[in-house]
Amino acid sequence: MIALLGAIFSTTACSDWLDVSPETEKKKEEMFSKESGYRSALIGAYIRLKSTSLYGGEMTHGTVEMLAQHWNNTSKGSKEYLLSLFDYRNSTVESSFSAIYNNLYKVIADVNAVLEDIDANKDIFKENNYELIKAEALALRAYCHFDILRLFGPMPSNGPADAILPYVKGVSTAPNSKITYREFTDNLLADLTMAESLMEERDPICSRSISDLNSISSAEDNFWGYRQMRMNYYAVCATLARVQLWMGNKAEALKYARKVIDAKDNTGAKMYRLGNSDDCARLDYTLSCEHILNINVQDLATTSLGTARGYEKTKSLLTSKLYSSGSTDIRLTYMWDYVYDSYNWAYNNYFKKYLQSDNMPAMAKGSIPLVRLYEMYLIAMECGTLAEANALYAQMCAARDIPETAIDDMNALKNLLVLEYNKEFYGEGQMFYAYKRMGIEDIFYALEKGSVGAYVIPLPKGETI
Repeated sequence: MIALLGAIFSTTACSDWLDVSPETEKKKEEMFSKESGYRSALIGAYIRLKSTSLYGGEMTHGTVEMLAQHWNNTSKGSKEYLLSLFDYRNSTVESSFSAIYNNLYKVIADVNAVLEDIDANKDIFKENNYELIKAEALALRAYCHFDILRLFGPMPSNGPADAILPYVKGVSTAPNSKITYREFTDNLLADLTMAESLMEERDPICSRSISDLNSISSAEDNFWGYRQMRMNYYAVCATLARVQLWMGNKAEALKYARKVIDAKDNTGAKMYRLGNSDDCARLDYTLSCEHILNINVQDLATTSLGTARGYEKTKSLLTSKLYSSGSTDIRLTYMWDYVYDSYNWAYNNYFKKYLQSDNMPAMAKGSIPLVRLYEMYLIAMECGTLAEANALYAQMCAARDIPETAIDDMNALKNLLVLEYNKEFYGEGQMFYAYKRMGIEDIFYALEKGSVGAYVIPLPKGETI
């Protein structure tokens, strides 16, 4: 199935639906005259999603993670250093955010091309394929818009009445008008709730196990295998939990987080479970049993990320903020490599969450998680009662090999959440958003305070989306 996806990707990744001409319109009509055309276009959106300018790089372990101060600031003038100062007007930094912004909207354009005439062509689809393809496209559109909001939008505690960003639903070369924060979030929820409704009881993941779906026989339609690599029903629920929490709707966020936590497969077993030291011992450092949505980066083993020799955080800095002396936390003991560099005559602390090996489980190879179960636990902790938070945290402590501690009040909970987001999502690009959502002033390792100026990224110069 992975090879099939790659083959499809290679034929569709270069499609630019923003480039509308009579010739491209003709090609589009031909492409969308068959279900296979919709499938190919949808897969093309996924391949763009995993580009280095998006979730295959800058949106996970690159630029967004540098904002969270998770890597060493190599030298003055470096991108890492400039981002540690939240210097968004430097040309190097501007270029990174411009690429992120434009490529997120390109993914949106890809899925909008899928959605444009899908209702009119409903009759060309087999079984539930119309509903599932439409739902995935809607969910991807919302997922990308939400990350645009999390980066370039206002602090969620202060959504202004003024227009902020465009929410793009069509395919056109004409500039799209910005809309208000309220209108933007309404559109997010509308896309996601429609995707949820279309997928519920139709998505194969609702009736089969992940392992079953990842081994679909040749007699079946393997387009619907490997659902954790696609916007599946539970990925939609998890994204809804994220969005509702961002908006401050804790009851709704809790509802959707619980849907994921409590999900069961057709055998009655948990659909997802918390990873533990046994998984790490099998070299599965991203804890693939937790992956609700991920991307597969086939060349990860050849990059500095996959060889664990390119991304560092000085050990004393890492432990001073995140880990107590003698910690057995698997996120320290398994996911960092403190080794002597004979060339520099010094010890370096390398990040190895994405270390690749022939001996690791197949589903962990090349995988970068976009949404994981642990985040759903954190959302449920934040949105439920203190008693619920303590019960959930006990499970999390057991999984991560850390002593259980009682959460006595909401301030203690907030401090714990900041600590856990930092430890858990190193290299996954989620910490900056957590800081921004909670309005944290004291960002770990930062040279500057967290403020509106730090948290709201300026729109690219000449933005015309």
